[in-house]
Amino acid sequence: MPKGSFCKVNVHFPATGGSKSYTIDDFRKCQSVHGQRIATEVDGQFIAPELAGCTFKISGGNDSQGFPMMQGVLKNHRVRLLLKKGSKCFRQRREGQPKRKSVRGCIVAPDLHALNVVLVNPNGKEIAGLTDASVPKRHVPKRARKLRRLFGIPNQIDPKKMDIIKKAHYAAFARQITRKNGKTVTRCPKIRRLVTDAKFNRKHRRADARKAIKAENKVTVEKYLANLEKK
Repeated sequence: MPKGSFCKVNVHFPATGGSKSYTIDDFRKCQSVHGQRIATEVDGQFIAPELAGCTFKISGGNDSQGFPMMQGVLKNHRVRLLLKKGSKCFRQRREGQPKRKSVRGCIVAPDLHALNVVLVNPNGKEIAGLTDASVPKRHVPKRARKLRRLFGIPNQIDPKKMDIIKKAHYAAFARQITRKNGKTVTRCPKIRRLVTDAKFNRKHRRADARKAIKAENKVTVEKYLANLEKK
């Protein structure tokens, strides 16, 4: 492979969840993106002729050794940076311990092995594997507030009638699982922070119990002070 060519360009379309990889054989097509930075929008002509006119945004890449590009590092080669918890391209193993890691700069260089781009605007074109794909989400929302926003349920609904979220969530995300013994069961992610009748009543029972304890303590203090005055 001549220097100045990418073996592979990974394309992702967030609107449908579709992904596709392209192999580039002509190294001269890649020279149009040399020197471009991450988050720069480019034309898809260099990827394939059918992608001409489509707008893509560079999201990253890696070299032949697997070292990724890092946003904010204005270099086109590999550098060693002292990274800490919260830094990109680094996962902390021990608490409070930074580590010096090798990363690539955010500028596209000729020695990259793979380039990652995101399809921003297909300009009305139908691209097989990207615009016609329909990939479901791997992780669905679990918090009640996010599910309410997903299903378009208004916030003014009575908290005691929140079972509608549970029914919609079950209908949309429940799945059938077959166990080893052949038995088929239904599984659905658990909803967090959902206000149900039991939770609503439990909250008021605890509040009533606190009020009762305060009233009892008040009576006890009054009796104690009355006994002190008698003495």
